[in-house]
Amino acid sequence: MLPMNTLFLGLGLLIYLITAMDIVKTTLSSNGGGKITDAVSKGVWKAFFTLSGKNGRSKLLPYAGPVILVTVLLTWVVGLWLGFFLVLLSDPGSVIKSSDQSLASPLEKLYYAGFTLSTLGVGDYVASSNLWRIVTDVGAFSGLVFITTSITYFLPVLSAVGLQSKLSLYISGMGKTPQQVLINSWNGKNFSSFFDTTSDLCQMLMQHTINHHSYPIIHYFHNSQPKLAISRAIVQLDESHKLLKHGMKQEVDLDELKMNMLQEALDSFLDMVKGNYVKHTSPSAGAPLPDLEELKVKGLPLKEKEDIKESFTHELQERRKLLGTLLQMEGWTWQDVYLKQT
Repeated sequence: MLPMNTLFLGLGLLIYLITAMDIVKTTLSSNGGGKITDAVSKGVWKAFFTLSGKNGRSKLLPYAGPVILVTVLLTWVVGLWLGFFLVLLSDPGSVIKSSDQSLASPLEKLYYAGFTLSTLGVGDYVASSNLWRIVTDVGAFSGLVFITTSITYFLPVLSAVGLQSKLSLYISGMGKTPQQVLINSWNGKNFSSFFDTTSDLCQMLMQHTINHHSYPIIHYFHNSQPKLAISRAIVQLDESHKLLKHGMKQEVDLDELKMNMLQEALDSFLDMVKGNYVKHTSPSAGAPLPDLEELKVKGLPLKEKEDIKESFTHELQERRKLLGTLLQMEGWTWQDVYLKQT
């Protein structure tokens, strides 16, 4: 009997287990993806973002999400395949040819590892002993489970991306800018039509936040159309909420319950962003003071300009830096939120 190579055995088991744990963490956990998945996702996105010139309108960026999905799947397959191959390689006599019982070469073991994990069961190579037959059974069963789980992971991810687009369209349909959202909601007395939409907005936004925890890969699904861009839409919604809260006179009747509901939904999303994607806000992400002239022309009951400026430039400064950083990460700017405003 030829001696076993413990280095190959240990390395193979380590690679196989790390890959399996990453698959389980990413596909079955509700608390984010595995480290391999996160590293691959960030690496591929960074490459696409750089090649696109960091422009959110680039036609290249929408391909980043699908490419990340496929790359993650291939990384998992390669990890399982390589790990199982190294385990087989640790014993020179682990696999034999079924035709003449001669030892399989390393390249033939690579082939054997591949068709075992894919459960093809070709049969031209077989395990040499009961121990290696059991190892082969374990490899075939785990390959079936992990690869099937990996492929079915695509379905909820694509469903979450669909909700993301729906939320973007919903917010964009309320108005092209935060000012337009308020103008379209104002009936001369209050903003009842805005609050009529709040429950739906909160539900979709909270589900979107939960989806980010379960399927963080959706963060890298980008749409080059501004009205379908989720980061731009959420920033617009937050600015609309803050204009209502800090820009309207006290006598304006605001639904406090729904204001608080929307505040909580927005805060939960931004907490998720800070925890997973934005470690430090960008120094160049400062936000402009919203233009109030259009609101004045339409007769909305605004506070004094200095009071509004104080709130937006001091009280909300850090929050708006975070929002600006989120925009920058996806190739957008504050000008995309406020359109003509620079």
